[in-house]
Amino acid sequence: MAKYALIDPTDHEPIPGPHDVSLRPLSEADLPALMRWLNEPEVRQFWGTPEGTIEELREEYIEPDLYPAWGFVIELAGRAVGLIQYSHRYPDPDYYWDAGIDVLIGEPDARGHGAGIEAIRVLLRHLFEVKRLHRVTIDPEVTNPRAVHVYERTGFRIGGILRHNDLIDGEYRDTQYLTILEDEWPGARARWEAERGPLG
Repeated sequence: MAKYALIDPTDHEPIPGPHDVSLRPLSEADLPALMRWLNEPEVRQFWGTPEGTIEELREEYIEPDLYPAWGFVIELAGRAVGLIQYSHRYPDPDYYWDAGIDVLIGEPDARGHGAGIEAIRVLLRHLFEVKRLHRVTIDPEVTNPRAVHVYERTGFRIGGILRHNDLIDGEYRDTQYLTILEDEWPGARARWEAERGPLG
């Protein structure tokens, strides 16, 4: 069996957005804000009880791993408001043809203003146009129709339901399975530009 090195999930350049949302790599200094976001009731409902200490949060989100999630702070007009991350299923870069993403808006007053939609679009543009991935997936819980609507607006298509795909606070939960493919991204990008103006 091949041996793979641990990967540093903070080893990433910022991802600029064309409008007022940009993504910068999650750092040690962001962990207190992330802890606060994860303890927000609306976030805990779908993400579960967070790690209890900053050290545990560091191990989960910052330290090198064989299967890391590259985490980014979502900045809205320069203000940190949430987290978005992507990960691959395989440790071998030769198999990096798809990625799964997760997103949360942690600041309550930033919800409902399009920051999540814009952050997803910024990340999708990076994954398809820079990383040259073939497919991106996301799997919100079936009890979160608002999230499903947001993901459909960014170009994802519902593929089905994954039964008992999440284990949150000891409870198995079903999730929707949504995907967007590389040949679907140009259309999604065109809709983005129609809404927000040229991306440059």
